[in-house]
Amino acid sequence: MSTPRLVPLTVVLALAAALAQPAQAESFQFNQGGYADGAVLTGHFSGSDLDGNGWLYGYELTSFELNWSGNRAVQAFSHGYDERAGLEFELASGRLWHMASVGQDGEGVRLFTFDSMGWPTFHTPGTVTDERLGLASMSWEQMQVTAAVPEPQSLALLLAGLGLIGLWRRQA
Repeated sequence: MSTPRLVPLTVVLALAAALAQPAQAESFQFNQGGYADGAVLTGHFSGSDLDGNGWLYGYELTSFELNWSGNRAVQAFSHGYDERAGLEFELASGRLWHMASVGQDGEGVRLFTFDSMGWPTFHTPGTVTDERLGLASMSWEQMQVTAAVPEPQSLALLLAGLGLIGLWRRQA
């Protein structure tokens, strides 16, 4: 097979392979400060936009972790995938509109909620609550959400593709 025919065939095969891949999960990290005693809320979530509407909802998540550092009102705790209670994240803008989680352990129920409906004109604070003690800690700071660093497998696949293109160009 001659080199001129190899180029279109290679492009077609590469496009077919890319389209055959399942949708990649997108991963995000979040944090929110502004709580009493310097407490912070951090964590991460990932998922795929299964319905293709440009939003990531709680039912589309594949992982979720929330960590509260603790302060004098609410002691430190962590919530995982099973404690997620809701999420609304707009993928195009990278804006978190709603997040909630609730977990129960031997010490009681701990709840986190955040709503950003029409920020900056209307905004409810991030709230961490210890239901057993009836105490809460609030922050009016906007939740910061950033895309997570790409997974090593994605980077390796990119480098392998670039290497193959380089070899192909060298032979041409």
